[in-house]
Amino acid sequence: MNPSVSDTPPPTTTPAAKAGKPSLMARFKTLMLEYGPLALVTNYVIFGLVLVGFYAAIRLGFQPSGAGEQAGTWAAAYAASQVVKPLRLAAVFVLTPLIARIPPVARFIERNKHKWNF
Repeated sequence: MNPSVSDTPPPTTTPAAKAGKPSLMARFKTLMLEYGPLALVTNYVIFGLVLVGFYAAIRLGFQPSGAGEQAGTWAAAYAASQVVKPLRLAAVFVLTPLIARIPPVARFIERNKHKWNF
């Protein structure tokens, strides 16, 4: 008895065959091409809010442990804001298109889209 022969090749499991997600930098570059300075402003505003929030939390009694314990308040707040960087970037990717829907912002983007070429 002979096994049946299939016309389809066996599936490949090489990493090159998989279509992966683009890298974080590639996604940020795409966001910059589409929304321009709005993406940067959103990023810096969220970073500032997180930094000031951690500073206020430390000043109001939050006790950082580890390396932040020996550093000053601003340095500890900066270190804590770097820990939550993936969450901040996720917020940038979610909020930037939502902010771009606001009519005055949408008009600004459409008028000036030709000016930014990254």
